Amino acid sequence: ILSVTFAVAILAAGISLLMPNIYRAEVVLAPVSDEGSKSGGLSSALGGLGGLASMAGISLGGGGSVEENLAVLKSREFLWQFIKDQKLMPILFEDDWDADKKGWKEDDPEDQPGLWDAYRSFTEEGILSVSQDKDSGLVTVGVEWEDAALAAQWANMLVNRLNEFLRQQAISRSNGNLHYLNKELSRTHVADMRQALFELISQEQKKAMLANTQKEFAFQVIDKAVAPDKKAKPKRSLIVILSAFVAGFLAVIYVFIREGIRRREEEEKQQA
Repeated sequence: ILSVTFAVAILAAGISLLMPNIYRAEVVLAPVSDEGSKSGGLSSALGGLGGLASMAGISLGGGGSVEENLAVLKSREFLWQFIKDQKLMPILFEDDWDADKKGWKEDDPEDQPGLWDAYRSFTEEGILSVSQDKDSGLVTVGVEWEDAALAAQWANMLVNRLNEFLRQQAISRSNGNLHYLNKELSRTHVADMRQALFELISQEQKKAMLANTQKEFAFQVIDKAVAPDKKAKPKRSLIVILSAFVAGFLAVIYVFIREGIRRREEEEKQQA
């Protein structure tokens, strides 16, 4: 039992030393308050125009919810564009990349890593993680990678790109809404309806102005990511301890089973 436990512990220590250090860089964010929601139920105040705006696809509130905005961060389209713009494929799949010929080692495209593989590396293999504190509402975006400086750089860039992406979406949406509202205004001659349309146009203009001037559109950076000075994993001492414990436990079971078999064989010989 002691021999097996010691041997497995040595083996686990050797394997853990071959594992690369992974560093975790984090950005702490505060969701930007939705200025549009402070209008206090503009839709109901405008009566029938609220329903008209809804049918036209016009949102009377501000940007999307925190959950929706974070879903964009982990979406396939967003991450694919980030990976392509930053040319991350050779970095993510360094073992498959030939630096001399600046191409993949495998000539067959089916054997080469693709964007789907990169996306799964970010979302399923833990490169990118997102969490929100339910009490404070603060959001933490973490990036884990072998290079501490790159981990911090990617984390900051992802947050900046997310804010810019959501900002451009809001600008485009507001421009479309304003085009529709101005078109309806030109067709309407009823005073009450025109007043309601003026209110809607004013609301959209405020949203467009905020989107054009507010760089941290959806999330305000509270604590920017910096290169960590300590690794996040692997926890080598824990790996060795758990491996030794499991090996010792299995060795004890094996010894008991072997001893039971040996005693049964001796009893059968004595009875014979």
